[in-house]
Amino acid sequence: MAGLDGMLSGDVLPPLDAGGGGFGTSNKELMVEARDSLKGNWGLAMLGYLLYSLLVASFYAFVASTAFFVWMSGSAGGAHGAAATSALYFSVSVIELLVSGAFLVGFMGFFLGIAQENEARMELLFLGFRRFWKAFTCYFFVGLFVFLWSLLLVIPGLIAVFRYSMAYFIIADDEDCGPLEAIGRSKEMMKGNKWKLFCLHWRFFGWALFATVFTFGIGYFWLIPYMLTSFAKFYEDVK
Repeated sequence: MAGLDGMLSGDVLPPLDAGGGGFGTSNKELMVEARDSLKGNWGLAMLGYLLYSLLVASFYAFVASTAFFVWMSGSAGGAHGAAATSALYFSVSVIELLVSGAFLVGFMGFFLGIAQENEARMELLFLGFRRFWKAFTCYFFVGLFVFLWSLLLVIPGLIAVFRYSMAYFIIADDEDCGPLEAIGRSKEMMKGNKWKLFCLHWRFFGWALFATVFTFGIGYFWLIPYMLTSFAKFYEDVK
């Protein structure tokens, strides 16, 4: 009988996920392939992660500061100010919904480029904005489906997260693929592979704990590129 260590490595898979797949390249080998692709690209990969983080942080900081300013104005403006504040909060939510998919597709596309071409291309960080409506629609429906499954309790929602996890890679990889098609293709790819992807995430848990406790988060500039390139290799293996 396979031991717990083998199961959590993703190299030995229990029959928890019916369907095809699940027995391709081992997670350990995918991580080795990720490190090979990152050779000579570590600096640019970390710079790409830093740039992405700054872009996202700057956007949300701008939105938050604007909302705070309008809220302060609304507090002093009585009923009309309160209505303006409510309208702003609604607008902020819509803007966040619109751009989040583009940010995610660009982020996944950047590391997919490293996995496929062994080359870090900064322009791929903005790929999601070149496929803006596809990215937005994909993000909207993935969020909706995960929410609906989560109504059945936490575990179905978590399974849904893994079921649709390849959709952003697909949008980044195939410019002709529509958002609902990407979600459907992700669902098919992940049949028999959801447990394996969970185990791949689990392999990075110790590193994440170390980066959080002992490097005060600085270690994530090494860890996140390693993780995302490994996930991109996983996508390449199951597509």
